[in-house]
Amino acid sequence: MNQENFSAPQSREDVVKRPVCLITGATEGVGKATTLELAKKGFTIVIAARSANKAEALKGEVETSTGNSADFIVADLASLRQVRQLAQTFRRRYTTLDVLINNAGIFLPTRIETEDGYEMMYQVNYLSHFLLARLLLEELKKSEQGRIINLSSSMYSVGKFDAGNLQSEKHFSVLGTYAATKLFMLMFTEELATRLRSTTVTANAVHPGIVRTRMMLQAPGALRVVSYLSLPFSISPENAARTSVYLASSPDVKGVSGQYFTSSKRKEARNKFDTAENRALLWELSLKSTQEDAVTNLRRAG
Repeated sequence: MNQENFSAPQSREDVVKRPVCLITGATEGVGKATTLELAKKGFTIVIAARSANKAEALKGEVETSTGNSADFIVADLASLRQVRQLAQTFRRRYTTLDVLINNAGIFLPTRIETEDGYEMMYQVNYLSHFLLARLLLEELKKSEQGRIINLSSSMYSVGKFDAGNLQSEKHFSVLGTYAATKLFMLMFTEELATRLRSTTVTANAVHPGIVRTRMMLQAPGALRVVSYLSLPFSISPENAARTSVYLASSPDVKGVSGQYFTSSKRKEARNKFDTAENRALLWELSLKSTQEDAVTNLRRAG
């Protein structure tokens, strides 16, 4: 999983004239639909994926269907070390990042810890994206108007913030843990927007809708019941991608930050745990976790 693929775009000189978008979880579902649509709009897409084979296949599909070049970097968000390598590889290839779409997400039936010692959904759905966004802020600031788009979910509304149980240490449930990670993505987005207020970089959260994907249909536990009950109201990945595409490309949202969007429209986010105090606390706890990871990696390298 720690290999890098140095598949350079066809014409680097031509690529730098086009906006660059890095997207996680790009090889399936909403991420894939978002990738293809933004490529059609002229973006250079950098695919971040666990599977080199899937990333290579999507790269070929992008280039065949749109005529635009694509690139990919292999990284597993279940490893903070690989997230750091992802950012380093991106910086070696590109000087500017116009759009970062933190799209990847997973469901798991049981509590599993990553190599870093964090609950898997907490790390993949949230903490790794927190780290990736912070690592690439300087590249986003070099853009005329850098944009960060974080995939949340309407499930955030039933998520809970408990500083002593961020990783479901006390109690794990598929529904509760997943909902909490989507609440964290929303809270992170709002706090990040506040901290970026003096810059040209924006950060917004997205609920793509109830989407007919393999991930949805194979959801474990109570989430599968919710998924099947929601099928009559579900939409295709192509329709679900519209809000992310809109936030990535539309001049209408230039300067709009710290908002929650669904169906390409702003919507008021409501959750009693989503307070300024809790957002700041989540930020500090996440920062501490990723800083400790950096120290651990330095010790290992030494």
